[in-house]
Amino acid sequence: MNDIPSWRIIVIDDNPDDRALVCRELDALFPTAVVIEPTDLAAFEAALAEAEPDLVVTDLDIRWTNGRWTLAAVKQAYPNCPVVMFTGTGDEMTAVELMKSGLDDYVVKSVRQLSRLQVSLKLAVEMAKTRAAVSTREAQLIAMVAHRDTIVRELHHRVKNNLQTVVSLLQLGGKKADSATREQLGQISQRMQALGSVQARIYETETLDSVNFSAALRDIVEGLENVYSDGQITLNCDLDHRLDLDVGRAMPLGLLCYEVILNAYKHAWPQRGSGSLVITLHFENRGCQIIVWDDGVGYDGTKVTKGLGSRLIQSLASEARVRVSTMSNERGGTEVSLELL
Repeated sequence: MNDIPSWRIIVIDDNPDDRALVCRELDALFPTAVVIEPTDLAAFEAALAEAEPDLVVTDLDIRWTNGRWTLAAVKQAYPNCPVVMFTGTGDEMTAVELMKSGLDDYVVKSVRQLSRLQVSLKLAVEMAKTRAAVSTREAQLIAMVAHRDTIVRELHHRVKNNLQTVVSLLQLGGKKADSATREQLGQISQRMQALGSVQARIYETETLDSVNFSAALRDIVEGLENVYSDGQITLNCDLDHRLDLDVGRAMPLGLLCYEVILNAYKHAWPQRGSGSLVITLHFENRGCQIIVWDDGVGYDGTKVTKGLGSRLIQSLASEARVRVSTMSNERGGTEVSLELL
């Protein structure tokens, strides 16, 4: 709403006495406002087109128009403009109908209701001010959220690109290194790619704070298969159920799954014979498990390894809030269960 000296108020009523009554109440409330009293349709349309009014007061039945059309015209041109109907016709059902269409108040032309007119006019203006303030604040908040999302999306995009750059540098460095160093750089590169798989799925979401982890896990599995399968290991995945996780949990869990699956590829078949690797996402009693099973040589619980992979699994399990269980499977081979706590 504008400051009071520049206010424009339109009063529509074909009864001069009723117009004078409304103008008297307006003068008491807004003594410096400009009150426009159109007496035909052209004058009303001209007044409406000139600038947004700060208030419109209209009758329901008018010789040259009607209150319903007036209300619709005002709200179509200026949705936030307050409109009060001051009329001697209509009933409660009419009032309800018009209020649903955006009318701010409905005052009956009667001695008993006349005292309500000034209160109604004042309240309509104050409510319009409140709506305008709320709309402005909402617009500001929407703009802030949109700006934040743009920044966060750009950040995720840059992180993904930076991860890919690091992977490329590691692969390039590995070409010039000895075999042992090349293997270590290759494993670091693959871990970075696993992080990149999760990062890429973050960028796909609308909220940017969660990940479709089952899709990210499939990406990780496919990356490992391309490197280690040699066509001899049959891979079966049951990852059709969607699992959404927050970013802070998805990252370490992605690396944890990578390490567990990598261990299977590297140690389950020491003679590099043919075999089967099964990865499933299992939901039961509101809980979730990721199960990695291989039909390799089996798990020997008496052997405790202290390699980088083992240390990473322990650390990542704690960060991802996962209980890791490793056992020999009744079908043979080893089964690793990652139970989300």
